[in-house]
Formats: sequence, C-alpha cells, structure tokens
Amino acid sequence: MRRRDFTLGAGATLAASALVSPEATSAPVKPVAGAPRTNFDPKAWHQRLKRIMQVNFNEKDAENFDVEAWADYLGSVRAQATFLSVTNIVAFYPTKLPDLPVSPFLKGRDLFGECARATHKRNVRIMGRLSIETAHISLADKHPDWFRRAPDGSIASRSRFEGDPSSSPDFGQTCQFTGYYTDFVPSLIQEVITRYDIDGIYSNGWPGTNVPRCYCAACRKIGDPDTKAYKDAYLQRAKELWGLYDGIVARHKPEMIFSGNLGGGFRGGDIDLKELTQYAAWFIADNQGRGGVGAPAWDAAQQTRIAKAIMGDRPVPNSTGAYEISGNGVWRNVTGNAHEVKSRLYQTTAAGGVLYYHWLGFYQGFVEDRRWQKVGQEVLPWQEEHDKHFHNIRSIASVALVVAQRSNRLYKAPPGTSGLDAVNGMYQVLTEARIPFDVVLDTDLEAVKLARYAVLVLPNMALMSDQQARQIEAFVARGGSVLATFETGAYDENGKARADFALAGLFGMRMAGAREGYGHNGARSDEENGFGQGSTPGQPSVQRIERAHPLVASFRDTHYIQGSSWRMPITTEETPILTHIAQYPIAPTETVYSRQWHTNIPTAVAREKGKARLVYLAEDIEASYFRNGAGDLGDLVTNALNWLVGDDRPLTVEGNGLVESYGWVTEPGYAVHLINYTNPNFRSGGSRQVYAVGPQKVRLMLADDKPIRQAHLLRSNQALAVSQSGRVVEFTVPTLEDYEVAALEV
Repeated sequence: MRRRDFTLGAGATLAASALVSPEATSAPVKPVAGAPRTNFDPKAWHQRLKRIMQVNFNEKDAENFDVEAWADYLGSVRAQATFLSVTNIVAFYPTKLPDLPVSPFLKGRDLFGECARATHKRNVRIMGRLSIETAHISLADKHPDWFRRAPDGSIASRSRFEGDPSSSPDFGQTCQFTGYYTDFVPSLIQEVITRYDIDGIYSNGWPGTNVPRCYCAACRKIGDPDTKAYKDAYLQRAKELWGLYDGIVARHKPEMIFSGNLGGGFRGGDIDLKELTQYAAWFIADNQGRGGVGAPAWDAAQQTRIAKAIMGDRPVPNSTGAYEISGNGVWRNVTGNAHEVKSRLYQTTAAGGVLYYHWLGFYQGFVEDRRWQKVGQEVLPWQEEHDKHFHNIRSIASVALVVAQRSNRLYKAPPGTSGLDAVNGMYQVLTEARIPFDVVLDTDLEAVKLARYAVLVLPNMALMSDQQARQIEAFVARGGSVLATFETGAYDENGKARADFALAGLFGMRMAGAREGYGHNGARSDEENGFGQGSTPGQPSVQRIERAHPLVASFRDTHYIQGSSWRMPITTEETPILTHIAQYPIAPTETVYSRQWHTNIPTAVAREKGKARLVYLAEDIEASYFRNGAGDLGDLVTNALNWLVGDDRPLTVEGNGLVESYGWVTEPGYAVHLINYTNPNFRSGGSRQVYAVGPQKVRLMLADDKPIRQAHLLRSNQALAVSQSGRVVEFTVPTLEDYEVAALEV
C-alpha cells in the first residue's frame, strides 16, 4: 500500500481502551488565547526530570508492535518519561477527526492506548508526540491553505531533490500562519488529552530555530519571507501558538505541559529563542548526533550549554540518537558507534542537561538491530542510581564564554572562514587549557548575571550594541577581566560598521581601517559545511615578539610566532607586544622571506585597569586555530586566558589528555564532571574507541568550609579519598576512561 492510500480517521473504528475518557469528543475545539505560564514549580515532575527514552513509531509498527517488549525496555533503562507517537502525520490511534490519516497497518488497533496503559504500569510519564510541521499531501485536496508553498505555488515537499530515495514526496510542509495550526492542531490535542491519561504534548519539528520560506496566500500578505518583518511575524506567531497549545493542556490538567522542538547550537537561527521560550517548561534540543564534517567531539556539550544559557534553571532534554550519524551520513535504523553515543549522553548530563535517548522503529530496533539497547541500559540506570548528584544548584566556573547568536548569525565572515570558527576555537582552547567555563548569552550581560564571573571571553563578538558595550565596561569597572578578538565591537547590533570599536576606550586602542587579509570562498557555503570546511583562507601572516609580557612568556628562542590570515588594523598608545609581519611567498624557496623584517603595526593589546586585566587580539587567532590547529595560535590564546584568570580558579584539573571539566554545587554538595575527548577522531564523524588517560589531580574551592562527609567516584563506583583544608579540597581520579563524576557530600 502506498503512503497516499492512508485511511482517513472519519471511517476508523474506535477501539476500547482502559484509558479512554467519557469526555472524549470529536467536536472541533475553538482556540482560546490564555495568559502563558511564565514560571514553573521547581518541584514539579517536569522540572525534576533527568531521563527520557523514546522509540519513534513508523507507520508499519502498528502491524507487529510488541507493547510489552517496548515497555519492558523503558523500565529497564529507568525512563522517567517517553515521547509516545500520536501523530498528526499518520495516526497510531483510531481518531474521530475527519482530517487525520490513520496508518493502514493499524486495522482498528489502538497502539497509542496500548502503549499508554503499559507505560503507566511502569510509572513512566507520557508526552504525546506530534509532528505538526508535516502533513500528508492528500489533505491538500480539502485544505489547500494548510500547506507551505514554493514561489511557483507548489506544495513545499520534504524531498530534497527529484527522485531522492531518502525522503518522501507524499508529505508536505505545513504553514503556521494557517488554520492547520489554529483549528486542526488544537482539535487534535484536545482529542488526545481527553481520551488518554497523559502528561503533556510535544511537537517534533516545530517551531525550530530558522524561519522557513513560504509563499502561500497567508504569507504573501505578511511579506517577503527573507525580510526581518516576516521573521518577526513568525516569532510572534510561534509565541502565540505555543501559548495556545500550552493553555489547552494546562486547562485540562495544571501539571500538564506543552513543548516544542528547538536546537540551533552556537549559531542560533532566525528566532530569538530566549524570547520564544520565556514561558516554556523545557528546551528540547534536537541535535541527535555529531553530523557534519569537522564537528568537534563536544558538540552535545555545546548544545546543552547554549540551551542552558537560554533557559536558566529550567530543564534541557538534549536528544541523542542511538542510530549512526557520522560526517554527512545518516543510518537511522542501524546502531551508532557506542563510544560516540555514550559520549554524547555523558556530555549532556555533565553540562547540566536531561538525558534523552532516541531510536526509530520497533521492528528495526527490537528484531533487526538490538545493539543500541545496551548503551541505554548501561547509562540511564547508572544515572538513576546516582540521581541526586545531578540536581545542580549552580556552576562554580569563574569564566564566562559569551556567545552572541545574533552576531554569529548576521555577521559576514571573511572569505574562506565561518562565522562560528571563533567561538569553536575559543571553546577548544578553553577545553585544552583545562579552564572550566559557563556559556552566557550576549543578551544577558546585566551586572547581576555577571557578578559570579571574574573573566569574560568575547570571541569575535563583531555585532555589539552601545548598551552591551556599557555593560562590559561596567563589568571591568567592578574588577572583571576581558579577552576580545578580531572584529569584536566593530559593528553595531544591526551589522552596520562603526567608525571605531565599541570598546576602543576600554582597550586603549583605535581602529585604523577595515579588516585586512587573504582568502576566498570554496565551492560550498559555510552553512553547508557547518564548520568552515571546504572553504579556503589565505596564507597566514607572522607576528613578531617586541617585548616581554605574560602573553608571550611561553615562547622561547624566537622573535617570530604564527599569525592568522585576517586581522584588524589598530593603533595603540602603548609599546606593542606583538607586531604584524605581512604575508609573503611560500614558494619557490628562493623567495621565502619577509619583505619587511620589522614593523610597528600592533596585533595585540594587553593592559591592566585597576584590578581588571584586558587582552585584545587583533587577528582572528582562535578562529584560525580551530581551522588549522597551528600550535603558536593555541598557545597565544592560552597565555592570554591564563594571565586573565590568574589564581582565581575555583576548579583546576591537572593531568594528561584532552579533558573537559565541569564543577557544580549540587543539592547534596558538589560534583566534578570530567569528560575525556582524547581520541584521534575528536574532529571527525565520531569516536570509535576510548583512549583512557592517566591520573587527574583535582583542586576544588568550596563555597564554604563545611567538611566533606563522603566522596565517591560514580562511574568507576569506588570511594574517593579527599584532603580538605578549609574551603580547599584536593583529590585524584586514578584513571579517566570516557567519563567520571566525583560526587562530594557535605
């Protein structure tokens, strides 16, 4: 049977279910706008959640789905919640809604109801899963207005190109400005929540982070989908719909929630996620796996960090696909590399997120390929056993990496580079230098937010408003230190070039012209490449050391160190520490020499202002380091960070290996998380095995001098010997395989 031959719900037989409510009705629901919830009880079930396990149903699952085997697996991994497929693309229950296609394999069965009963027996919460961004195109005969349209008026299909076997042309994209979202979806939500005893509704695929282009009649009235006005309208509409759906479930049962699907990473999207999620109970981050060529091993940690920066204390379930995602390949019914998948789960929980493990298809996952089940049974029950140590109160990091999603999105990066190179490069250097840090949004630079930090890191925060500049200056006036690079503050918040840096006075420098450098775009765009791969920066310059300073203290027996291919021309009143030696030929060998042995063009500023220390690097040093890994570049940024941080280090971890560290104040006391990225594949599709590293010596500064009553290493399951002197605690993790958590109770 072809997909377009689905049976519509009007003729379906309603199966009996122990969970069917006598209130169930097929009458359309008139949307009622209500005041959205802006805060949630921190003790509510959805705010304490730490483990989600989901198996997405496919349409054929209705034919041979073993409910007890599925539910037993949820129980075996100690899942607290699951996303249970309703859905709107193809219904897995016998609906009364006339415009809801039912799987032809259902044959009168109520798969959703059966699963709901089995799930309740195991005390697992249920979020009814929808995919409202997609619908079967057969509905266009009756409701042509429901679908997104291409400029030529055709339905926007999920197919990427003609004949693409990896997507179906029988499904189209729906438009959120139509009655599908205001009439049909509310009716669907109402039918499900009144018929079944569930805990919430989740919409996969909507609203997303980027505004889709649509040329339907409703959207043509709004305007060009590429304009700011249209994108603002999309955000406003998404907020209204989110509030509408949340209001429906909350009126039915106050403890129920609605959650959409988000993501975006450091780049962000067209939507202001902080504004959209101001009344969201969760931020469900749908990034699944380390897709894209060149993505770093800490991809899941990055996604969790940025989502936590947006959501604050509210939960961030970060989806990890159990299937294989490697480079540009996706195998959705084949188990992923266990080491890579586990690392993503560990990153999520170490960064303060909620474990969300995900598989597609019952038959594919419980008959054909069962390998993925072992990972879930290893990680999730372990987390459940130590659940109390994952309820964090606050981070103890003293360094804040400022991520400017608007700047990352709107900034016109130099040819041959990606706008994300800088933040990714700085993330890598911070990790290599064993400097714990938090991610802070550039929209959250108020004094109360920054009071907990000693150092702000601004990796090429090119777009900067006057207000943000004043907030950073106020931070410095209070004694805070700042590291800025390249075009930081060279443009206003709308991308208009400034006559001088927004922070010129702070750093005691002046802009001497527009950025200079060499490079050209490759065959693919930065967005297609994800991390700037496939594009070509020009040959890099050289920097000359002119005087001693901690910034260059690690360099011995040289005046020359590596530079980058792009820089900002600056002038400064101080004697330069580093100067620019322009690019020169790399071949033939007879021509390989600088035409200028020496210049007075500064490439760095380092100064002290009261208790504050300030460093500005005029070249895109950290971005170039991320692109090519040149040693001097990483060392220069590391020197700058170490000078700024000084002795203000609440957590230090000494040892070998590429290790990311987190420190948390928890409900029982403290927790130190160590993630081992030491692997030749830390910048490729996925890690294939664990490369254990030796002892890690940890020094932790406590919030007070309360004695540590007991300490334990949670992954290796052994007691931990600690020494304490006042507020300082020291201990050693003997061996670090992939992940370890040192839990300290007071």
